Amino acid sequence: MYLIDANIFLEVLYKRSRWRECYEFLNKVKAGYIKAYVLRFTIHGISAVLGKPDLVARFLSEIVTWRGLVIIDLPLEEEIMAAELAAKVDLDFDDGLHYYYAKRIGLKIVSFDGDFDRTDIGRLEPKDVKTT
Repeated sequence: MYLIDANIFLEVLYKRSRWRECYEFLNKVKAGYIKAYVLRFTIHGISAVLGKPDLVARFLSEIVTWRGLVIIDLPLEEEIMAAELAAKVDLDFDDGLHYYYAKRIGLKIVSFDGDFDRTDIGRLEPKDVKTT
């Protein structure tokens, strides 16, 4: 199982250079062939980047129907623990939340962010994810 970072969604939403790779991965999550998690914090961050309420509504309406996606809402107590852990492993808060939750549940992080490469759990890129 996997934890998806914001940059995977944003790659598709803004049709960046690797959007097709991300699109294929996210479609497998959508169909339920891959089980994945996303933090509500990540969803809020993407929504803030999108900015326009109509775009946010379309984005949220889409992902809420995805069969393989579980949205995780961390309590503030766990966000505090994540922030403390992030400081110990030299990650920013956003990456620290992902690292904390991935370690806690035993997930692999799907991201283009090389900061995770410095951690003991690393990361995968969408092309590296295998359908089970």
